[in-house]
Amino acid sequence: MLLFNSRPQADQNSSSYIKDITIENFTSDVIDASQSKIVLVDFWAPWCGPCKQLGPLLERIVTGQHGKVILAKINVDENPEIAAQLRVQSIPTVYAFLKGQPVDAFMGVVSEQKLQSFLDRLIAMMDIPEDLNLETTLKQAQEAFDQEFYEDASRFWAKILQQMPNQENALAGLAHCYLMTGAPEPAEDILKQIPDDMKKTPQAEALLNHLALLKEIENYSFDENKKNSLEIVYQNALQEFVNNQMQKAIEELLALVQSDKNWQDGLAKTTLLKIFAALGHSHSLTLDNRRKLSTMIFS
Repeated sequence: MLLFNSRPQADQNSSSYIKDITIENFTSDVIDASQSKIVLVDFWAPWCGPCKQLGPLLERIVTGQHGKVILAKINVDENPEIAAQLRVQSIPTVYAFLKGQPVDAFMGVVSEQKLQSFLDRLIAMMDIPEDLNLETTLKQAQEAFDQEFYEDASRFWAKILQQMPNQENALAGLAHCYLMTGAPEPAEDILKQIPDDMKKTPQAEALLNHLALLKEIENYSFDENKKNSLEIVYQNALQEFVNNQMQKAIEELLALVQSDKNWQDGLAKTTLLKIFAALGHSHSLTLDNRRKLSTMIFS
């Protein structure tokens, strides 16, 4: 933790959410204040052109949070000791403090959208209940999902959502469990609750890949009268995927690759890779069968 002596507080700016910080009030208005609020520490200087661009944007965004966030402005010319302790090498630099510690930072001028996303992540961290270990519960949920214990995974993700209804990882995970148990409509409804910029997590990407493959199979022209044995194997594999018989679908496609790895320009291999993407890179079926596929391709 950064150590500064507490001394009388410096004058505030016109907004009660925006404060000028010096060595005298750093402890009280940054370290102590961040125990209950997010404190953004803006390192700036009067001569810095980019600082003049970022400063008003920071002030407007922080003021719009109505007290959830404090903006602590530090003039580096007047307070070089603080800048040195936080190893500030260029300005503008913004540090986010939470629970007495710097938890995130960025340098330079950013867009309003990126600044809002930065702040949204911090607010989500602030909203984590003390009796919920988010990191541990997310890990437990993912491990259960990866071992095909979808009911257990659902319970872990639901536990998070009971206390954090908008937690994007838990939303994506719960939706994926619905898909894995044959309920695509609830999965799609949950997916709509996740903002587009939050759909970049591994679980969300696997969910999107799963839905995309289901849509692709829906548009596939099945022909029950096909005489080609490899085509029959391929169609069976697609149907097994739709029915959530993942292991069977993978086994059928691996058998097809082994029989003719170049069949239909490598269609079986391509579909296997899509299934692995739909399951997620850490899923046990992906880990086990990707190795088998690699062995067949390069043997």
